[in-house]
Amino acid sequence: MRNFSMRFYKNLMWIYICILVCFSYTVFMGEIPNHIYLSEGEEAQYRFSVPVSVTEEITRMPDASQTSEVSGREMTASTDYTVTCRLFGIFPVKEIEVSVVPKRQVYASGRIIGIYGATSGVLVLDTSPIEAEDGLNYEPAENKVFSGDYILAINHKEIKTKEELVEQIRKNGSEPVVLTMNRKGEYIDVAVTPVPSADHQYMLGIWVKDDMAGIGTMTYYQSDRSFGALGHGIGDGETGELLSMSEGSVYQAKLLGITKGERGTPGELEGLIYYGGNNCLGSIRKNDNLGIYGTLEEDDYMEYCAADTSYEVGYKQEIQKGKAYLLSDINGTVEPYEITIESVDYTAENSNKGIQFRVTDKTLLTETGGIVQGMSGSPIIQNNKLIGAVTHVLVNDPTRGYGIFAETMLGRM
Repeated sequence: MRNFSMRFYKNLMWIYICILVCFSYTVFMGEIPNHIYLSEGEEAQYRFSVPVSVTEEITRMPDASQTSEVSGREMTASTDYTVTCRLFGIFPVKEIEVSVVPKRQVYASGRIIGIYGATSGVLVLDTSPIEAEDGLNYEPAENKVFSGDYILAINHKEIKTKEELVEQIRKNGSEPVVLTMNRKGEYIDVAVTPVPSADHQYMLGIWVKDDMAGIGTMTYYQSDRSFGALGHGIGDGETGELLSMSEGSVYQAKLLGITKGERGTPGELEGLIYYGGNNCLGSIRKNDNLGIYGTLEEDDYMEYCAADTSYEVGYKQEIQKGKAYLLSDINGTVEPYEITIESVDYTAENSNKGIQFRVTDKTLLTETGGIVQGMSGSPIIQNNKLIGAVTHVLVNDPTRGYGIFAETMLGRM
């Protein structure tokens, strides 16, 4: 019995050690990036928080006519290659893909902007029962139409707005209608029969929307007038899905007030969006998981350039724990506010959460309590380089937040 107990505890100990080793290895590997960018003409420096060194041998070189060197030597060729990380300088543990790219300069903004977007079709939020003329409840769209669907046409006639949807159903009467929809990228036709409601209107029992509006922060813009904002995509609050937009614009906005963030309750910027041609700052061409992207109007671009600072883009391996700044115009002009970078996750599953930081600026803490809704997109500056943008706040601690790497947001280099 004693021998059995000893074997049991010994096996249990080995299982524990194996789990610990696997966990440590996963954490260890997460401290080394899979892919990094280097600027042409700059020294390659690899400073990771684990005891690895990068060997000089290049394990992959797509173009033999181009030459590059590593380990503190200048990178002059525009190419991709792979270097090997060795534990204690001996054991190979991971390869890093390296891309050498031209130096990149962008203007950091930090301005609060109004955002408006029209959906690509009419977005379905939910379905619900209808009280019909006969006094019974019917739900004609149940299990046929789902939250997140985009209605593009009725009886093969294109629609773009809620009003067009209602009008086509009204004209159709009691006959079944064919809804052409985009469901997660798949285009399908679904037949639904309208129900006459108690007030004698034909209805499908679908809750819909066809646009969105809100406040956010512009992160950067470039010499070709292209800009990026938010650091994350615009999602629909009802469906939780990324909003598919057909068109959109950014506008001048005025901050009216700030609801301070508190533990368990995120704060927000409260603002007024100035719609209209004269107040339009630019157009939105894309809404994806890394932010919204578009083009500034030429007059606004020239005005911003005269006031803003151009920064070199800093890459993730250059980011250091410690002091940095976020830019925001919550007080009417763009000002730097001190933050402390607490950790950098090179291999984060969520691209919008590569940087974790804490707000330390007393003025910002007094004004907002930390990070609030509407500050998403605020540029993060360290060592006079744009290294990222604010994306999220920790709900249980508004003084702490997450950011996206600048290289990821600018990304697709």
